[in-house]
Amino acid sequence: MIYALRYTKLLVENGFTEDQANIALKVGLEIMNENFATKKDIQLSELALKSDMKEMESSIRSDMKEEFANVRSEMKDMESRLNASINNITLRLGSLMVVLFGMTISILKFV
Repeated sequence: MIYALRYTKLLVENGFTEDQANIALKVGLEIMNENFATKKDIQLSELALKSDMKEMESSIRSDMKEEFANVRSEMKDMESRLNASINNITLRLGSLMVVLFGMTISILKFV
């Protein structure tokens, strides 16, 4: 309020009438009240922002856990398929070795 009185006094000293100074003050105060944030407004915004950030962090953590679980599952599936492929190749190579061994013995018998 002290600033308002000083402001109106300054306006009157510089040629405004008392009514003009009061109207200018009222308009200025209305503009400030409609457009300027108060400390309480800022504190409420800060609390809301912190709450939103905590929710977002929780959501991100949940999404990350889910994705890690999916990746682990996919890796286990790939490992199983790879092991099956290795076993299949091992069996084929073993069979091939038996056939080649048999052929070698047969050839040696004829020679």
